[in-house]
Amino acid sequence: MAQRLFRINLLAYVCLSVFLVLAIPSGSVCAAERPRIALVLSGGGAKGAAHIGVLQVLEEMRIPVDIVLGTSMGSYVAGMYAMGYSADEVRDKTLHLDWNKGYQDGVTRQELALRQKNQADDFQFQTNIGVSDGKVKLPEGVYQGHGMAALLRDATSNLPTMRSFNELPIPYRAVATDIETVQPVILSQGNLALAMQASMSIPGALKPVEIDGKLLADGGIVNNLPVDIAKRMGAQVVIAVDISDKLKSRNELDSALGIIDQLTTYMTRSGTEKQLALMTSHDILLTPDVAGFAVADFERMPQIVERGRSAAYLAMDKLRRLSLSPAEYEAYQQAKLDRRSQLNVQPAYYLDRIVIHNNSRLSDEVLRQMLQVETGKVQTTQNLEAGIERINALGTFERVTYEIADEQGQNVLVVNVTEKRWGPNYLDFTLGFEDDFHSRSNYMYGAAYTLTNLSDYGAEWRNEAILGSWKKISSEFYAPLDAGQKFYGQFGAAYRNETRAVFFDLGQDLWGKEITSGEGYVNLENSTWVLTSEMGWNVRPWSRVGLGLEGSTSSLSLQGYANRERVNSWGPYLFYLHDTLDSRFFPATGSYGSLRLASIHAKGEEAISPDGEWGLTSDMELRQPWQLTSRQVVDWRLTAGGSSVDELVPIYLQDLGGLFNLSGYQRYQLNGRYKLFGALIYRYRILENNFGALKAPVYTGWSLERGNVWNSKSEINWDDMHTAGSLYIGSDSFIGPVYLAYGRSDSGESAFYFLFGNAFGQ
Repeated sequence: MAQRLFRINLLAYVCLSVFLVLAIPSGSVCAAERPRIALVLSGGGAKGAAHIGVLQVLEEMRIPVDIVLGTSMGSYVAGMYAMGYSADEVRDKTLHLDWNKGYQDGVTRQELALRQKNQADDFQFQTNIGVSDGKVKLPEGVYQGHGMAALLRDATSNLPTMRSFNELPIPYRAVATDIETVQPVILSQGNLALAMQASMSIPGALKPVEIDGKLLADGGIVNNLPVDIAKRMGAQVVIAVDISDKLKSRNELDSALGIIDQLTTYMTRSGTEKQLALMTSHDILLTPDVAGFAVADFERMPQIVERGRSAAYLAMDKLRRLSLSPAEYEAYQQAKLDRRSQLNVQPAYYLDRIVIHNNSRLSDEVLRQMLQVETGKVQTTQNLEAGIERINALGTFERVTYEIADEQGQNVLVVNVTEKRWGPNYLDFTLGFEDDFHSRSNYMYGAAYTLTNLSDYGAEWRNEAILGSWKKISSEFYAPLDAGQKFYGQFGAAYRNETRAVFFDLGQDLWGKEITSGEGYVNLENSTWVLTSEMGWNVRPWSRVGLGLEGSTSSLSLQGYANRERVNSWGPYLFYLHDTLDSRFFPATGSYGSLRLASIHAKGEEAISPDGEWGLTSDMELRQPWQLTSRQVVDWRLTAGGSSVDELVPIYLQDLGGLFNLSGYQRYQLNGRYKLFGALIYRYRILENNFGALKAPVYTGWSLERGNVWNSKSEINWDDMHTAGSLYIGSDSFIGPVYLAYGRSDSGESAFYFLFGNAFGQ
C-alpha cells in the first residue's frame, strides 16, 4: 500500500510540475531556475541619466536585478537603485538635484560672516591660491568636493555607514581609481554617498576622496564598465549599459583640445573593450545614443533618460527571455521593498555621541560651537547640514564631511575636518575700472595676503595693497576671543592717498592766499596714516556692534597752493553693521544697515585751529531689496552723513556723483560736510547665463534718485535737493559687477558710464 501511495504522489507531482511550466507565459523564467542578473552601468557625467531610462524599461518588462554596480555617474544611478528606489523614484530624485552645486565648494554670501563678506566684496578674485614656506601652492582640484558631498548625502537620505553594501536591497559595488597606483579599487562597504563621490571625482576637477588611506578618483580611468566585477560576484547574466564616448574620426581632430580629448577617450575605451570581451552570448549590451550630449548637460537629463529607454526598447527581444511572470515579479519587488524598509534611512537621528576628526589648527571647541549640534537629542538632517555649512563658511578647510555611524547600537555623528593643505596663507586679488566718457577715468588693482588660523580660536592677519587712481596699504590683525567667535579684538594700520575735486567758495582766504571771485572746484590731495584699535561683539554672523579708537595724521595739498596742511585727529567711535544681502551689487533678498558715530578731536596748522577742536561725524546707510517676481527686483537705498568738525579744508567729506549716486554727475562732483540721498533702483533679469560653477546673469533697468550735499545743517532742505535717474544694462560677472549706463539730473548734468570691478560697483 505504501509503495502504491508513493507512486500516486510521484505521478501527481510530475503532473503538477508540467502544469506549472505550461502556465508560465512564454519568454518568462521560473524564479527557482532564473539566472542571477547583474546590471553594470558605465560613467559619463550627465549622460548617465540614460541609465535611468534603461531601468524604467527593465521594470516595465518585469526583469529583476540581483546585483547592480557602476563607475562614476553609473555608480550614482546604481547606488540609488540599490537602495530599493524604483526607476521613477531615481528619476525624480536625480532631476530634482541641482547638479551644478556639486561643482561649487563655497557657501552663499548670506552664509558668510560679516568679515568674510567684506573681504569677498572688496577682492572679487578669491583665488584660493595658498602660500606656505615661501612657496605658492595650488589646490589639488578645481573643486574640493564639498558641494558634491552635500549633494550625494541629500540623494542618499544620509544613509549611515554599512558593514557591507550587500546589506542594501540590491547588492552594490562602485569602482574608483587609486590615484597613487592607478589601479581599480572596488568599494563594497562604508558610507554609500562617499563611495559614490570617490567613483565620481574627476581628476583635476574634483579633489580625490580619501578612503582607508587611499586617494580615490573617478573609476572610469581604469574600469568604466566593470563586467569582471559583476561576474566575480556571481552574475550569470550581465546587462551592461555603455555610454562612454567613441573615438573621434580624423576630421574631428582639428584642435589641440580635440586631440587631448581623443587620448582621454582612448584610455577609457581601451579598458571598456577589455570588459566587453568578457561578455558571453548570455549577456546583453545596451549602447544608448548619447552623441551630442556633454558630460555637464545636466539640464538636458530628461532628454537623455529617453535615449536610455530607446536603447532598451531596441533590445527587447534579447531582454524578454529574462522577464518574470507578474506574480513572480511582484514577489521580487515585495522582497526588495521589505529589505528597503529595514534600511536605517531617517529624516532625523537621535545622537548619542559626536566624534570630530580635526585635522586643523583650530580647537575642537571652535568646531563644536560652529556645528551647534547637541547629543542626547534628535537632530534633523537639515540641522546637521547647516552645522557643516557653518564650519565650511570659515573658509580655511578643503573639505568638511560627516556621516552617521552605528557603533554598538549608538548613533555616532562622525565629523571630518581637514584644513587646506596648500595654506595656511592665501592670496586674493581685485581689479576695477570706471570711465564717464567725458573727463574722468579711474582704475585700480590690488592684492590681499591673509595669514589664517594664527590661534586656536582662528585669529588672522590680513594685508592689503591697492594701486591706481587711489592708493591704499593696510595691515590688520583680527583675533576672536572665544570659541564661539562672538567677541573679538582688532588692531590695524593703513596708509591712503587719493586726489579728488573739492568745491570751495573761492571768495575765502585759503591758507593766506586771497581769492576774490567766484566759486569752483579745486583738486585736493589727501595722504593719511591711520591707526585703529577695536573691540566688538558678533551678535549674529550677519550683525556686529563695535567700539574703537582711531587716530590719524593727514597731509592735505590744494592744487595751485604751495602750502601743505597737516592735520592730526583722534577719537572714539561706535558702529553697528547688519548685512544679510544675497549680493552686494545685485541683491534680491536680505537687508543692509550700517551706522557709525565718532567723536573727533582735530588739530591742524592753518585750516583747523592749532589748539584743536572736537566735532562729531556720522554715517548711515540702509538698503532693502524687494523681489517682485523671479526676474524683477526693486532695490531701495538711503544714505546720510555729516561732520561738525569746522575745518576750512574738509577732511571728513560727504560726496555725491556717479552711477546710482546722483546719476548724471561725475563721481565726487558734489561734496560737502552733510549729505542726504535716496534711490529706487529697478532691475529685470534678461539672461540667466548659469554655467554651473560660473554665473553671469544680465540685467537691465532704471533708477530714480534724489539728494544733495551741504556745508551746514541749517542748509539742509528738501527743496534744495537734486533729482536724477539712469538707464542701464549690467551683469554680475566673475570679474565683479559690469555696467553700461546713462544718467541725467534735473540740473542738466548728464554722463555715460562704463565700469566694472568691486571698487566701482554700486
